[in-house]
Amino acid sequence: MAGKLYGIGVGPGDPELLTLKAARLIGEADIVAYPMNKAGKSVAFQIASTHIMENCETFGFYVPMSTDRRAANLAYDEAATRLRQYLDAGKKVVCLCEGDAFLYGSFVYIFERLTDEYKIEIIPALPAFVAASAALKIPILTQNEDLQIIPATLDEAILIDKMRTCNNIAIYKIGRHFAKIRQILAKLNLLEKSNLVEYVSQSQQKIIPMAATNEDTRPYFSMIIINRR
Repeated sequence: MAGKLYGIGVGPGDPELLTLKAARLIGEADIVAYPMNKAGKSVAFQIASTHIMENCETFGFYVPMSTDRRAANLAYDEAATRLRQYLDAGKKVVCLCEGDAFLYGSFVYIFERLTDEYKIEIIPALPAFVAASAALKIPILTQNEDLQIIPATLDEAILIDKMRTCNNIAIYKIGRHFAKIRQILAKLNLLEKSNLVEYVSQSQQKIIPMAATNEDTRPYFSMIIINRR
């Protein structure tokens, strides 16, 4: 009998924000898989590490970060192939994902490859924009307000259109697009209403008003929260 795969979001960084269900399933797993960088490090693994049993087999897979998706797709293909072997052997498999598994989550690409073949359960997590709202002490939504969650990778004209009227905005994937986003915020007179949040909920968390920034790039774990209130 085939095993079951759990796609587990581990939250934005603070291990204490991991859900009770996620912690339990990680502790019960036969196999824990996780994405890692080229140096073999994984934020998702670090967050979940205290719940992984000593006799549990772990499996890290490197996914290149590039606009050329061919290398990333190959990495996900290879990871899915290995996960198939564990699942066919009847193992209980957990695949960790930074943030929420289905909110710009790396697990989406594993899910797409295996969902037609195996039982998969998704365990939701606290998303980074909610943690950022708490860190800023600015409500992300009240009463009849709306919210846009958008990637900085979009074309400038599309970004301007989406940002022009929305009450609250969370911008993901700013990294090398930071200068572009800052210019748009200046054009829309939103710099004073915007904050940069880096490494939210982690020990190195940093909050910077966008009006006080002038860099061209920011770390991978960065986002911008805009509130017109």
